[in-house]
Amino acid sequence: MSLSTLAVGLLALSDPVGLLSVVGQAGAGSGSRLQRISRLAVLTYLAVLLVACWWGSDLLGLFGISLQAFRVAGGLILLPLGLRLLEGRPALLGSALADDPAAAIVPIGVPLMAGPGTISLVVAEAPDAWTGRLLVSLVICAMAMGLYLFLQLTPRLRGWLGQTRERVLQRLMGLLITAVAVQILVNGLKGCFPILA
Repeated sequence: MSLSTLAVGLLALSDPVGLLSVVGQAGAGSGSRLQRISRLAVLTYLAVLLVACWWGSDLLGLFGISLQAFRVAGGLILLPLGLRLLEGRPALLGSALADDPAAAIVPIGVPLMAGPGTISLVVAEAPDAWTGRLLVSLVICAMAMGLYLFLQLTPRLRGWLGQTRERVLQRLMGLLITAVAVQILVNGLKGCFPILA
């Protein structure tokens, strides 16, 4: 998988459009609170994905799981998520979200931004060479910066988009996630069963 495909997959799986309503609710109309929540959520996202990039394969080896099997599992995890977004089903969160300062870390940072799908994608696609992992880390850092800037604009974007456009964009993200999931699944199956290659 190329770095551009990885970036598109991370963008789709992080679902920035889907985060608008969640972050808006957690920010509770306060600019300083929104900035703090955005910063904590993005730092959590960054830390989790960098750990997955550099040590994810080692953790798999510790449990005796092959990278190909993890790719297949990752694709199977992502596929229903993409189909769910295609159907227009939003993430459901409790109404206490705005009252909890830890909401920036859980559930916004993990699992909404860096969930099973993004972690699976990074672990499955991180190359063995340290130079390749460094490039993947740079993509992750660029995505984190982009997400932070995007989240800072939450109130303006929600007002500009409106419900209809927000739903259309969410379904487009679902389509991207579904395509990435199928590609990861195909790559994993080819690795498990070389006769398919």
